[in-house]
Amino acid sequence: MSDYQIGKVVGVSGDEIFITLVDHEQAQDFERGVPDSMTVHVTSPAGPVPVQIGQPGTFVMVALPAGKLLCMVTGVEMRESRPTATEIREAEGRGETLLERATRGLSTIPVGTLDAAGRFERGADVLPTVNAQAFAVAPSLIDQVYASYADGDFAIGTLAMLPGQQAKINLDAFLTRHAAILGQTGGGKSWTVASLIQKMCAFPQSTIVLFDLHGEYTNTFGDYADVISANDLELPYWLMNSEELLGLMVDRSESAAPNQIASFKTLLQNAKENNPENQALGLNKITIDTPVHFDFENILEQFRLLDTQMVPGANNKEKQGPLFGQFSRLLTRVESRLSDRRYDLIFNPQTYTSSASMEDLFRRILGEKINDRKKVVVVDLSPVPFDVRSSVISLILRCLFDFAYWHRRVHTTKFPISVFADEAHIYLNDNDPATDAAKNSAERIAKEGRKYGISLTVISQRPREVSATILSQCNSFLCLRISNPEDQSYVKKLLPDSVRGVTSMFSTLRRGECILLGDSVMMPTRIKVDRPDPVPESDDVSFYTSWNEPPLDVDFARVLHAWRSQEAV
Repeated sequence: MSDYQIGKVVGVSGDEIFITLVDHEQAQDFERGVPDSMTVHVTSPAGPVPVQIGQPGTFVMVALPAGKLLCMVTGVEMRESRPTATEIREAEGRGETLLERATRGLSTIPVGTLDAAGRFERGADVLPTVNAQAFAVAPSLIDQVYASYADGDFAIGTLAMLPGQQAKINLDAFLTRHAAILGQTGGGKSWTVASLIQKMCAFPQSTIVLFDLHGEYTNTFGDYADVISANDLELPYWLMNSEELLGLMVDRSESAAPNQIASFKTLLQNAKENNPENQALGLNKITIDTPVHFDFENILEQFRLLDTQMVPGANNKEKQGPLFGQFSRLLTRVESRLSDRRYDLIFNPQTYTSSASMEDLFRRILGEKINDRKKVVVVDLSPVPFDVRSSVISLILRCLFDFAYWHRRVHTTKFPISVFADEAHIYLNDNDPATDAAKNSAERIAKEGRKYGISLTVISQRPREVSATILSQCNSFLCLRISNPEDQSYVKKLLPDSVRGVTSMFSTLRRGECILLGDSVMMPTRIKVDRPDPVPESDDVSFYTSWNEPPLDVDFARVLHAWRSQEAV
């Protein structure tokens, strides 16, 4: 460890340590302090190594009674300090005049302790007191700390302040305990997601599902990916459980809702049990939630009969049945969706029309098609209307969870699945009831997915709109530039007290630069994310360049035809 002293502790609070830098001094047998250039030279086996002091995101060490405390710099300042009255009197007695002098100080947060043998441990049992010495940190020590925690050799970029060092992370901790990638628009979220997933594709058995709301990732992963466009996406109604179907059919605020729910469950049970194909599956029991094919139109026809049923009454006259008129609104609601072509992917499947087709569907969703395995499945939801999107995402998430659950039950081993939810604030929103279905499915993964090997990574530019339940389960936060004070404050509340001071650096991050905090990294780390190749289609348009080009005639007919047909040709 370095013994080059740069200053001393002048203040300690619950989560911050303040250090005053001392002026540079050099003699024949010692050197200490920080010159005006703010660069010192630390001794190493390869010779003196230059280390810049005071850059936010770099590190310093502070002496403890047993070992040293590693701290991250969050701020640097210079203050003018006036001589004390005693110093002035003493100077006058010597016939000297004292001038105001500048002192340089660092604000730091503690991240972990190093014992005498150089072993690093997160956190600190004790904090230093004032006048404790502060030391420069050699780059080799930082690399040693990262390497000791990273499981394997998985790096997502380089250390922003030390470009020659890889930023290694513990991928298991990042995925297993869920993660959030947060940052304002233009901060590099798509770049980061693309780079991260491209690196995961290096694993022979990776299984990644990415929700792409803007069609950004269509060409980003090459032959590793299967891009499922909404134009050929089918998630048939019979794959839904009873609650998901009821959510599409029943308005629970209606007075007739209890009768509608009870009748539907009875009819659904009979429809699944009496389907000849299902009887041949050899299942011991079929419930209303068993994912098997049934005739949805037949259930609606029975609703129509109950809704208009007349029964014998007094004096040989007919009277209205016990459920007469109870299903009128339900039928209107369902029939409007059946006639809505946007719901064809659910109610009018063309490929997955039997229980036997379920295997093909799951192989497609998980990239496990026979003789055509893919490591990434990009679900392109850009053409899917907003009010349909929540149902689609909810069903995919729930199916992925159920598959992981039953895979563990059958094989007693986990089938690791990593789900990336891009633009999560749109469909995992805490304040929009229309997104409840998708949010509930995602919350279940966030709360229970670790047990069954399914991981959730949420990506958002509006963290305070994302489900608080989901974010509370995330143990790694990859934060890009966040300049909005409200978003900064919200993210700060999500972090442990000991690292909240890091949020002050969010607004200064460059595009593609992030601060990674949490279980996946030994200590808060400022990282320059590696450039993805190819990059996602998320670059900003250059108005200056485009408007400087010669005018072209816009093909309005082609654009409008694609809009109407919901298909770009």
